[in-house]
Amino acid sequence: MSTPHLDVLHRLLHSHGYALDEDALVEACAQHPEHVCALLSAVGTITVTRAQILALTDAASLLCDVHPDGGTDSVLSLRERLDRVADALTAALAQRDAATAALRHACQALHRTDIPLLTVRADSSADNGASGPTA
Repeated sequence: MSTPHLDVLHRLLHSHGYALDEDALVEACAQHPEHVCALLSAVGTITVTRAQILALTDAASLLCDVHPDGGTDSVLSLRERLDRVADALTAALAQRDAATAALRHACQALHRTDIPLLTVRADSSADNGASGPTA
């Protein structure tokens, strides 16, 4: 039976060139909990920051499209809001990048174990534009 968190895990790993054997998840967690927890944490962070990036990008677009009819105060207010959105977007991008690096590291560590939790996909030219699961 598929659960939402496993669906997210499958999709994200797939986009990074890996296939997940969910039947091996419990055994991998029992033998290598630090790597499995790092993997799950990275997947969660990437998923959340993707949502943040989408929302913040839309907010920036909205603020850029607003043409205030008011005076200097309203323009300054829009500029300040756009600056805050840009700062939050920069932070979210940095978090996503760090989590992506952590995901690669966790995948490589788990792939080197004797448990077949992760396998490199035959079509490992990842969907996200990267060259596959190699670091």
